[in-house]
Amino acid sequence: MFVLAVTGGLGAGKSTAAAFFASRGAEVLDADAIAKALLEPDAPAYAPVVARFGQGVLAEDGRIDRRALAAAAFGDPRSSADLDAIVHPLVTREIERVLDGLAARAVPPAVVVIDVPLLAEAPELVDLVDLVLLITAPEDVRLSRVARRGGMSEKDARARLARQLPQEDRRALANAEIVNAGDEAALQEALASFWTREVEPRVS
Repeated sequence: MFVLAVTGGLGAGKSTAAAFFASRGAEVLDADAIAKALLEPDAPAYAPVVARFGQGVLAEDGRIDRRALAAAAFGDPRSSADLDAIVHPLVTREIERVLDGLAARAVPPAVVVIDVPLLAEAPELVDLVDLVLLITAPEDVRLSRVARRGGMSEKDARARLARQLPQEDRRALANAEIVNAGDEAALQEALASFWTREVEPRVS
């Protein structure tokens, strides 16, 4: 079972890459979805997050309001680090548990892709994978993509980009990089080339 991590900052094209690999038959694990599930009531991250950030991060139904949590956690580096210290180890543990389950199947998947935007912030995940692919793009291109998707203002997008670690930190963990500065067709072509060059020889 070959395990590939796909990482990249906001608007770089990481999710498109993960979808491409899924179309090639890879089993995809979404680290963001796992983190979200861990914040549900009775899930492991819920109590420590509420204890650290207070009742103000809760919605009326008692669930954690992710926007309120983001506002509370990302206002300063220490708060952000505190949230990372709670959530990232739990995400790593859950991904390890899922990988163990996949490996124990009668017929394990040939390729597992972990879609993980914050790999540089949780480098312990690198120990669980065989290869790390970094998807990058210039900041202006990334902001343009986020604006086209909607759901986030340019101000919020810039603030979120500013909170993410520099590309150099991501490159330090990556084995391969695709620069996604063009259109989706160019990215698909680059991904197909990467699959043929880096993945197929390891699973054939």
